[in-house]
Amino acid sequence: MVWVKQISKLPFFSWLLHEMNRIQIMSKKRSLLNLIASKIFGKSNRKNQNQMVPIYYSIIFAESFFYSITNKNYIIMRKFTFFKVALASALFFFLFSMVSFAQKSTLFEDFEAKEWNGTGYTLRTVTDDLGTWSVAGVCTTTDDKDHKHGERSIRFRGKDASDIHFLQMDFDKGTGIGEASFYYASYGTHSGGQVVLYYSTDGGTSWVSKGSVTAPAWGGEMLKASFTLNIPGNVRIKIAREGNLKSNTSVNIDDLNLTDFECENCVSAPTFSPLGGICYAPVSVTISCKTPGATIRYTLDGSDPDESSTTYSTPIPVSETTTIKAKAWKAGMDESSISGANYIFPEKVSTLADLRALAPEYKEGNNAGTVIYQYTGQAVVTHVQDYDNVRYIQDATAAIMIYDKPKNLKTKWFPGDVVTNLNGTLSNYWGLVEFIPLEGECEPISTFEKVTPITIPLSELDNDYNNSIQAKVVKLENVLFTASGNFEQGKYYALKQNNTNTDSVVFNDKWEADYIGDPIPNYAVSLIGVCKYARSLNRLIMLDKSNPAVNIAAFNKSVIKLAPNPANSYVNITTDSYMKLEIYSLLGNLITVESLNEGKNTISVANYPAGVYIMKMIDIGNGQTFMQKLVVK
Repeated sequence: MVWVKQISKLPFFSWLLHEMNRIQIMSKKRSLLNLIASKIFGKSNRKNQNQMVPIYYSIIFAESFFYSITNKNYIIMRKFTFFKVALASALFFFLFSMVSFAQKSTLFEDFEAKEWNGTGYTLRTVTDDLGTWSVAGVCTTTDDKDHKHGERSIRFRGKDASDIHFLQMDFDKGTGIGEASFYYASYGTHSGGQVVLYYSTDGGTSWVSKGSVTAPAWGGEMLKASFTLNIPGNVRIKIAREGNLKSNTSVNIDDLNLTDFECENCVSAPTFSPLGGICYAPVSVTISCKTPGATIRYTLDGSDPDESSTTYSTPIPVSETTTIKAKAWKAGMDESSISGANYIFPEKVSTLADLRALAPEYKEGNNAGTVIYQYTGQAVVTHVQDYDNVRYIQDATAAIMIYDKPKNLKTKWFPGDVVTNLNGTLSNYWGLVEFIPLEGECEPISTFEKVTPITIPLSELDNDYNNSIQAKVVKLENVLFTASGNFEQGKYYALKQNNTNTDSVVFNDKWEADYIGDPIPNYAVSLIGVCKYARSLNRLIMLDKSNPAVNIAAFNKSVIKLAPNPANSYVNITTDSYMKLEIYSLLGNLITVESLNEGKNTISVANYPAGVYIMKMIDIGNGQTFMQKLVVK
């Protein structure tokens, strides 16, 4: 079939195929014939355009041909007579029928599926017939200002902030990638936006930059960007919006096309062991190549290796963040593609004050950092909100909000838990410092620790985003609610303290908060909550009445012993004094009351539904209260 490929590359046939694509693109919409073809051959055609290619392209060609002879302005009629085009059509169909069986298959995404429709720029996933994609800072609409082929395209946001803007495959293309291409243009009258193409061969753990393009002002048609990868095996790509992140620099992307890797005489691409990713201890990296006798050369500074680069001979010790790139050569064969792996060592930080100091500076919008940190201190969980998977933690130096909407942390936390060894990045969202955790487990090292609230005046809940009380547990004394009635879900309340009046300064972020429905006090009260900088004001999030991080004493394990925990049918409680035992649900509902004697006491939990309970033990002699979390399987 080599001769067929060569014939198909002759100028006439190349021009003919180009004109077909040109007519399809310039039509700006899917025609009836094209739509029928898509319906006939189904979604699978997007994964492998080799399937039924002759018939499919014949339909497209017929449409293009009809369009050309009915539009005198088209280039076909300017270069050929009707009969020449008709003759070319028959010959083209014959050759293309044979060429199609020898051509490479592709993965093609045109973003037309209904699953792509979305106007927001938040982090989300899109699952269509090709697989699942992650997008952030990206929307797909039918806005007239979006330049596109068809009904919609991807729009990367242009914003005066370092937002994370990307389109990422969450699945691998198993047949490798020869060439990656897409069409791009500035949105509306914007210009100067840059997008970068990355690829990953380790399932998205590490990414290697392949190149970038910058969109000029709109010039009448979308431009094509092509990148030669020539990477075999499992590979995925990511397109990220980087560089000039200023207003009026939004970029449209459309018609992403990934061809199969195809090389009959290429040296195999080098592979790494272990694969790149997050490292918590030094590693020794081995580079290998499946082609016998190949010479591997590598770099450690992220540059592309060439024949003057260091020759690989022994494993490479890596103890700090490093990007390794490798390439292989062998006489009589074509050189391999470049392989890359990033070994990332988190920067260790022992206090939350030091961690906060490393956050990106304030900008309007989301200023997201990329450096990975590991918090090695010990912090108490003070507040949990499950809707957005938000956690607040505090140590002796400061506090911070953990924003985990993707639910990267697989361990459930409760107020009063003590956590350490958190890994993630930092973000500054309109003045609110956030810690964005990486995926993994983070089991609490202890439970039911207490944080002493800091008493502040109402006036300190101001508009200073650098206020040191941000995310801390604070207390307001002798304040009055100006509203009446009962506490409602998601509502803001004004407070008054002496001569200070502040609107919308108190709110709740939990639909299940245990004070919802309670009467709003019409007298002076003390309020305890965590401080959140939101909408240009430091505000107080009211904590649950039963929050163990602020409302109960720490559990003294030297006085009381509890086993087994988790429990199946019973739990043994050993004390050195007479006590009253109260067991509550996490919502604060009293389940049972028991009396505990000195020594070992066996309490049945056989009828308890599986879950987490709070055990409150009160010393009969001195009134001291102890708390512990009980897990029933």
